[in-house]
Amino acid sequence: MRNSRSEQDILQDIKKLIQTHFGESAQGIHVDVKGDRATIWGTVDSLVEKDFFGSRIARIAGIKELDNSLTVANDGKIMDKDIERDIIERFQGSNYEDIARLGCRVSRGIVTLLGHLDNQSAERFAKRLASQIRGVKEIRSEIQFLEKAVDDATLVNRIETAFVESPWVDAHEIKTEARNGLITLTGLVDTQEAMEWAVDTAYKVSGVKAVVSEIYTRHQSQGDDLWLTEQLVSKLGQHRLNSGQIRAFVKGGIAFLTGEVYSDEDREWAEKIIHHIPEIHEVNNSIKVAAHSSK
Repeated sequence: MRNSRSEQDILQDIKKLIQTHFGESAQGIHVDVKGDRATIWGTVDSLVEKDFFGSRIARIAGIKELDNSLTVANDGKIMDKDIERDIIERFQGSNYEDIARLGCRVSRGIVTLLGHLDNQSAERFAKRLASQIRGVKEIRSEIQFLEKAVDDATLVNRIETAFVESPWVDAHEIKTEARNGLITLTGLVDTQEAMEWAVDTAYKVSGVKAVVSEIYTRHQSQGDDLWLTEQLVSKLGQHRLNSGQIRAFVKGGIAFLTGEVYSDEDREWAEKIIHHIPEIHEVNNSIKVAAHSSK
């Protein structure tokens, strides 16, 4: 399916995002859009800024591929020893005793983390803290782990407890599963921020080895399969072709219809409804017409 948004519209959205964050200093950031591929280059102050723009721009409607060529600036005034000092201060100011004891070495803006932690979740958080320091170009780790075995049921309980205590998400909206320390989160939340918070919260739980997110937001771009499925089901319901008769979902811009109706007209009408949703470019209609018995 061709990109439904013009290159100019996509470019304007990216520039607006950059201007909002950088203001007058945005002149050092450059963007190019070709079809559904965006390229961004220039200099930023920290690795976290580079990652921030990579994740935010990739979510702009119409972008399917992003070349994030932003580099972290080092104007000669930022010395390695300054970066090291700032990272250590950031670690010591955290609320985690183990992270406060970490060390690091810095060479030409490349940071190597040193020390011992209980798990990879804590290491991930330490990397995130270090990435916020101005002048950091890359983060490597020589952290050694002292893993403490935690059973899956305990992990699920700890994560769900954290969700219940949070003002940001409804704990009932997210399902947590664990298998050998690998956490899978599924569900539907209102915002991208809530989704990211849920993943970060799970990572912070001691004993978690990795987190797989299958959480979706309710209000994503119009090209999103989940959003399209909601639109399709709604339109079918408006024409009394509800989910009790027809099951419908969208994947990759293709609408799949199954179920049973009472007439050929209803079957054809269900397919016609889809043509009013321009983002759906193909229909797989497997609806059956019920056989009528004669007396």
